This record gives sequence, structure tokens and C-alpha cells, in this order.
Amino acid sequence: MWCCSALVQAVQSLVSRNTDPLAAAVVSVTRFHAGHADNVLPETAVLGGTVRTLNGELQDALEEGLRRICSGIEATYRVSIDLRYERGYPPTINAPEPSFIAREVARHVAGEAQVLTQLPPSMGAEDFAYMARVVPACYVWLGNGPGEGGCMLHSPHYDFNDEIIATGIRYWVRLAERALAP
Repeated sequence: MWCCSALVQAVQSLVSRNTDPLAAAVVSVTRFHAGHADNVLPETAVLGGTVRTLNGELQDALEEGLRRICSGIEATYRVSIDLRYERGYPPTINAPEPSFIAREVARHVAGEAQVLTQLPPSMGAEDFAYMARVVPACYVWLGNGPGEGGCMLHSPHYDFNDEIIATGIRYWVRLAERALAP
């Protein structure tokens, strides 16, 4: 499956060689399946992955780049590629008013020093983004921190920090009181 290996290598150049280095973009091949037997050349292969950006135009350009690469691999290796590009979650964008309220409540509950507001954008995908497109919203990180050994969310070794539960309860109760006050 040398053609698949060439495809994976070429895809890696989309961000490193074709994207403004100051623009946030991730293109990752996360799945590569091509048969089960050690002594049989598979007839087909299935690759999968993710493309994440904070910008719709860049998302379009990366999709076009993937299509261009697939066409080149098809011609070079005389194979057929069926690229299914599905748009995933849009960027989660916090609205100013809910963000102000969330910060104010967090400072009240945890103290000024514990509220971090200048974090760089995250490339994580979140279905909350769909709601935030319709209703002004703010996505908040509670600050659970890395688990034992530095494991973060989505790691099979991640262990939620139970000690943050009481702070989380105080935050959400105070947020509801503040947001629903007459």
C-alpha cells in the first residue's frame, strides 16, 4: 500500500507547506486500515482523519488541497480514491456578554488569580459550537487540569480530578443565579 503511505506523507504538507504559519490549522490522518493478512496485498484501504481550523476560508483551501493531493496520487499510482470530506464541528466562538458574565462569576467563585482569560484558541472540536452559532454563549473550561502523568481529556489514561467537583458546583449555581436574576 505504498500509494497510501505516499498519500499520508503528502497530506502532512498541507499545513506545513501550504498554510500561513500564523493560521491555526490541523490536518491529521488518524486511521489507516488495509487488510488483515501479512502475506496478501490488500485490494482496498480505508484512511480517515480530521481537519480543524478557526477559519472557513482556510477550511475550504485545505479541502481543495486534499482533493488536489488525491488526484495526484491517483494519477501517479494508477489507483482510485474516493475522498469523502465531511465538515465537522465549526469553531466554538464565545460571545462578549456571556463571556463577561462567566468571567465575573468565575472570579467571584475561584478568585482573580485562578481565572485565565488570555488562553490561545483551542483546536478541539466541540458540539457546543452549534448552539453558540444560534444563541450568544460562552464555553468555559472548569480547570480540571491534566490527570496523573499529564494525561488530558480523550486519553484512555485520563482520570477526572474529583477535587474540582465542589468548585464546579459553586460556579454553576452562582452562574445560574447571576444569569437568571430578575
